Formats: sequence, C-alpha cells, structure tokens
Amino acid sequence: MKRIIAPLAVLAFALPMAARADLPPDVAKPVAAMGHVNDANATRKIFDPIQPKDPVATAGLKADRDIAYGSDPLQKVDVIWDGKTAGNRPVMVFVHGGGFTGGDKHTPGQFSNDNLMKWASEQGMVAVDVNYRLAPKNVLPDQITDARDALAWVAKNISKYGGDPNKMFLWGHSAGASLVGLYVSHPDYHYKTGGGLIGAVMTSGGYEARPGGIFGNDAEKIKYWSSVDGLKKTAIPLFFTRAEWDPETPQIAQGEMIHKVLTESGKDHFFHVMKTHNHMSQIYSVGTTEKQLTDLLGPWLKKNAANVKAAAN
Repeated sequence: MKRIIAPLAVLAFALPMAARADLPPDVAKPVAAMGHVNDANATRKIFDPIQPKDPVATAGLKADRDIAYGSDPLQKVDVIWDGKTAGNRPVMVFVHGGGFTGGDKHTPGQFSNDNLMKWASEQGMVAVDVNYRLAPKNVLPDQITDARDALAWVAKNISKYGGDPNKMFLWGHSAGASLVGLYVSHPDYHYKTGGGLIGAVMTSGGYEARPGGIFGNDAEKIKYWSSVDGLKKTAIPLFFTRAEWDPETPQIAQGEMIHKVLTESGKDHFFHVMKTHNHMSQIYSVGTTEKQLTDLLGPWLKKNAANVKAAAN
C-alpha cells in the first residue's frame, strides 16, 4: 500500500489503514474474474444484492433533483441532505465518470451514485451530484466551465441546505476524476481565487491530456489541458486512488504516474491502491460493509474540514 509522503500525515492515517478490509470473497471473486476490463453493468450486478435500490429514501434523506445551474439540459445538480437547513456543514460535490461521452449523476432504480450521497450525509456533509456536458457535442473548455459553474452554484445556494460554502470538497471518479484534475490544475477557470475547495478527491482518473475526445487534436491545446503541472502547483489538498483491477491503460498507468511525479516534486498528497477492487467496485462498494475507501477518505475529509475551522479561529 502506498501512502502520502508527509510523515505526520501517515501517522494520522495509521488507525484507519489498520481497519481497512478487502472485498468479501464472494464479491472479490467475480470482480477478479473480470480482470482489468471495465464493465460497469456487470460490476453493478455484483453489488445490486448488497446495496439498497434507493439509498437516499432508505436513509430518510431529502433529495432536490435536477436543479439547473446552466441552460443546457445536462447542466443539472442533485442536492442530498438530511432536511436540516441550519448549520455550517462541509459539502461534498461529486462528478460522475463515463469517458466524457456518457454517464449520469443518478438513474432511478439504481443505487449509484446515491450510495455516495448517503455516505457523505452520514459523515455530516451536504452532498451534491453533478451532470455536465458531454462529447462529441461538447469539448473543452465546456466540461471545465461546467465544473466551475456548478461549484459557483453550490457556493451561492448551499447555505439553505445547511452547507458551508467555505468547506467544499470536489470528488470525481474515472472521467469525473479527470475533470476534477482539470479544474484544480487550471486556475484560469476557478470560480473564485484558490478554486473554492478545501480538498479534491480523484478516483481512477487520467491526468495527462491526449489527442482526440474532449482534448481535440491541436498540439498546443493538448499540452495546455494536461493537469500534471497544475496538480504539482496547487495548494488544494489532493487524495488519489486507483484500483488493483483498473484497466492497465490509462487508469493504472496514470495513477502510478501522478503519484510518482508528485512524490518526486515533493508535493504532499494521499495515494492508495484499492486492493481486490476494479474500476467501478471502488465506488459501488461505498455504503456496504466493505470500507477500504471510506475508512481512508472519511478521516481525510474530516481533517481538512477541521483545518478550515482552525484557520478561522
């Protein structure tokens, strides 16, 4: 297991790491049998029996769905919270994957990504799930401006849900993690100075731009859209994972690359390889008895939220 490079931070995570568990054998076996192939539907079927179909309703949470933050039909957010409007709670904003060509914040009748929203609420947070414009119709900078505008909407409106706009985390999976990296690493697109974030979480993303897709084919623009240099420079705390059974290209290669680059540059960050997991099971397992990711992420979120409070005092 690989850890962040700061000794004190390693010490702070000693207990959660000791509590880490791999997937149960009856779940780990079919996940491993899939190998390095990313098959979201097949992986979801493995977790359907151990996830409620409607985690938000099962937990008695409130959901405001499909709130527009822009004029495009895809520029929508869901807000999940416990119904209490008072308070200054941290906020988790989640960005889905799908290769920038598909994916959705939530599909009725499926547990994802409401399982993440439920877990964030259990951590005392207000949860927000984001949709954004997709290729081939939309290419950069549309996706990064959507991230900017969604965060700006959250900062302006989250207080009526009991959230604190000064305690916002941004979490992305797969292409969503790539989009988190793009936003964090390009200050020109921040909705406010510093990015308006107290932490960025990237689960199996890609951080080097490549020809095609949302990046286009102009060599100079492709170079500009790489996240690597910006991630080395940012002051926003960074948390990375990649899975043991991720696709070897790009997720394993990109995860190892960004960890190596940040380590060699002396950039403090957290990095963990999710043993027994594949690309999708990392997030599909959140909310089950398997807590490898959440036992690491939960304390990290709380520590960074507490740092904001300490700085204010």
